[in-house]
Amino acid sequence: MSASNIWISDLTHYYNKKQKSPTLDNINLSIPKGQLTALIGRSGCGKSTLLQMMAGLLFPSDGAVRINGQTIVKPSAKWNMMFQKPSLYPWMTVRENAALGLVFAGTYKEKADRVEELLDMVGLKEHKDKNVQQLSGGQQQRVALARSLATEPEILLLDEPFSALDAFTRTALQTEVAQICHDQNITMVLVTHDIEEAVAMADKVIIMSHNPGKIVGEKDIPLHYPRDRSSKDFATLKEELFAEFEKIDLEKQRELEAMAS
Repeated sequence: MSASNIWISDLTHYYNKKQKSPTLDNINLSIPKGQLTALIGRSGCGKSTLLQMMAGLLFPSDGAVRINGQTIVKPSAKWNMMFQKPSLYPWMTVRENAALGLVFAGTYKEKADRVEELLDMVGLKEHKDKNVQQLSGGQQQRVALARSLATEPEILLLDEPFSALDAFTRTALQTEVAQICHDQNITMVLVTHDIEEAVAMADKVIIMSHNPGKIVGEKDIPLHYPRDRSSKDFATLKEELFAEFEKIDLEKQRELEAMAS
C-alpha cells in the first residue's frame, strides 16, 4: 500500500466576506509519505477547517492543497476522514457499516474478505453480525476505523475521533490506530488539543495559534511504536511540547493585548 505526500501552499481562508481576520492565514505545510502528523492548537484556530480541506470537503479562499501533486477538488476514497462521532447507520450490522465504502465503490464482492480481516484486527470478531446500536462508544469507533481502512486509503484524517471516549478506551485506540498507520505506511493527520495524544500518535507535531489560524511551531517526536507512556523520554517530550505550546500561547496573548491597547 502506498502513502501520499500532502502539500499545502499559501493557504488563506475566509468563511465569508464580512470577516476582518481570516480563519486560516498563509498556511504552508508539507507532509511526506507515511508520516504521522498531529495538528495541535486551541479551539477556533482552524485545525478542523484545514483537515476538511485536506479531505476535499472544503476549499480555501486562496492557495491550494495538493496530494501527490494533484490539487484537491473533491473527496476521494484514497483519503478517508474519521470524525468525533462514528456516523454509523443504526439499522445496519457491524459488518454492513464497515463495508459501506466498498459497497459505494462497487468492489465489495471481490474485497469482502478485507472487511472480515479488519473487523478481526480492530477487535470486533465476536460482534460482526450485531446491530451497531448494541455496541459501546469505543466499539462503534472501531467500526468507523474498519470502514475507513476497508478502501485501503493512502491517507487517514482524524478529527478528534477519540475525544468522547473514556480514558482507557481512548488510550487503547490511540495506540492501535497509530500502530496500524505506521505498519501499513498510511499517511496520518490528526487534529487534537490533547498534548499527550499528540505525543502518543505523531512523528511530528504542528502547533497552530488562533485569530488568525497560523502555523507557529513544530516538534519532532522521535519515539518508536508502540509508545511507552510511562517512559522518561515520553514524559520529557510531553513536557517540552507543553512548554512550547504555552510559550506560543503567551506570545499570542501579548500580541492581542498590544493590538487592543
